[in-house]
Amino acid sequence: MAEPEAPKHETTLDTGKQQVGEVYAASLLKAADEAGETSAVLAEFQSLVEDVLNVNAQIEAILGSPRIAHEDKVSIIDKAFQGKVTKTFLNFLKVASKHGRLDCLRVTYASFREQLFAQQGQLEVQVTTATELDQATQDSMKSALSAAFDATAELVLNVDPELIGGSLIRVGDTVYDSSVANRLERVRESAKNNTIREIRLATERFSAGG
Repeated sequence: MAEPEAPKHETTLDTGKQQVGEVYAASLLKAADEAGETSAVLAEFQSLVEDVLNVNAQIEAILGSPRIAHEDKVSIIDKAFQGKVTKTFLNFLKVASKHGRLDCLRVTYASFREQLFAQQGQLEVQVTTATELDQATQDSMKSALSAAFDATAELVLNVDPELIGGSLIRVGDTVYDSSVANRLERVRESAKNNTIREIRLATERFSAGG
């Protein structure tokens, strides 16, 4: 895997990480395509995030820590992954470590999936609902989203009871929030704004002697 060129302008930490993730994901996808290992690399990256980082916060902290030397991280990577993942993915981890970018693994994984799906004419859609969706609803939502975005929508389903009802749909960086919780927040915000407006008008009338 060729070493990617880091983005030149990072305005905020989150924006900087997102930019780094996009660059590294593009480089990894190119290397995986050339090696004919795209599906394998996707599965390996998914396993790293879901089975390692999500399970053991300490490992994620160690890999992302700037206080731990690159050589020590490479030793950890070799012990954990050598012979268990493709050479392409192993090389990616070492390149990311060399440049101190192992703290960007999650955003790189998300961008890798997004870029791969776009390459395949697919669109990953994160759907969060208050309760689990039945298959009929999933199929209907997938069909509607596929038509709306002119791509084959692949749903990633999440459940968050705090939504109360409705759904939160994320496509890339855009979020479409139709949850009850969001509607209640808009009602509260509207009520607050109306109250402030009434107070301001009353104050203006008082100041004018009316």
